[in-house]
Amino acid sequence: MIRLFSALCKTVLDSLTDKELFRRATDGFRHYDKSCPQCGASGKLSTHGDYSRWLVSYKDEKSFAQRILPPRFKCASCNTTHALLPDVLIPYSQYSLRFKLSVLIAYFQRDSTVTAICEQFEIAVSTLYAWKKLFLSHKELFLGVLLNRKEPAQVFLRGLFDHVCLCDHLSDFFRRHTFSFLQGPRKASRSVPP
Repeated sequence: MIRLFSALCKTVLDSLTDKELFRRATDGFRHYDKSCPQCGASGKLSTHGDYSRWLVSYKDEKSFAQRILPPRFKCASCNTTHALLPDVLIPYSQYSLRFKLSVLIAYFQRDSTVTAICEQFEIAVSTLYAWKKLFLSHKELFLGVLLNRKEPAQVFLRGLFDHVCLCDHLSDFFRRHTFSFLQGPRKASRSVPP
């Protein structure tokens, strides 16, 4: 996978949908001089189609799912293929980054019950608690143990959303930990017995 951290900043988040952010990032991507994430070869990526996936977003107090087509690239050096995933997407998740952050902000504000939040965002209670657990572990990785204890979750989330350029924080997190912020563990595929 090729992670692209580009245009997530407060003004963009306020004005564009997740699908528009996705389209803007992928349309502007130039693969000619990029390095392969697998072998590091530079200038060896060529277009290799796309694939369909769902993107669940939240805008104007409504949840909605849309189909998107992340482009794929193939490395001529090591023969691997890679999907381009802009920062608005979380690998192996159908929910957008903004969607998950909105749910977590609503939870940590404590203005509504868990049931009301889950109904508003159309998610299961177990999903909210799984995201909360993942968020708290990533927050600690983000801040370090000492700062994590001092910074309340709500303040941290608001700081992320209100930061001039969220993509800088997300890119730094990815470089340090080799996975994306709020990316859960990849589920092993189940094989069907013959």
